Amino acid sequence: GIGSHYERILARNPGIRGRRSNNSVSGARMADAPGQARRAVEQGAQYVTVLMGANDLCGRDGKLTPTASFRARFQETIDTLRAGLPGTRVFVASIPNLYQLWRVLRTDPIAQAVWRVAGICPAMLDVLNSPADRRRVVDRQLEFQAVLRDVCAGWSNCRFDGSLVYEFRFTRAMVSRLDYFHPSLAGQATLAAETWRASWWGS
Repeated sequence: GIGSHYERILARNPGIRGRRSNNSVSGARMADAPGQARRAVEQGAQYVTVLMGANDLCGRDGKLTPTASFRARFQETIDTLRAGLPGTRVFVASIPNLYQLWRVLRTDPIAQAVWRVAGICPAMLDVLNSPADRRRVVDRQLEFQAVLRDVCAGWSNCRFDGSLVYEFRFTRAMVSRLDYFHPSLAGQATLAAETWRASWWGS
């Protein structure tokens, strides 16, 4: 019931059934993206979707991935795909708005307890953070968004979502009640529909 990009393409082209790969890893950062791109090249992917960056904003003790490092690794990722899969289409989603996540759930005691006990995105979600702490994450996220946009724009086969995911105003029901960080099934379905409209074939 998610209506993923794969499911939507499959409805148009049944011949791709079973020909999908998931190279994502929980907790991965942009430093892991070049390796994932190399696996996509080995798999001969014809369509690659990229959603990376949230974990780069979630370091403990306020440690965030430097923007220069984020740019270098994302550029390496795109260069790897362009060299190994020159005819492949790539779709890059923007990073979900972490400040909005905090605002939506900041008064939910269960969410706060889960964030604290599981150590989920302390740079943004730690209850003891100051407004300045959160502002630092917001500013870094905006820098990351610009990196995703600009690097993707350097290859005609790469399409950025125009910050659609970042600007999407999700609700509590769209956030998982397991970790209060990832999207729920309803959230996944909504994001799939929204990003599909911004993809190569959504229009």
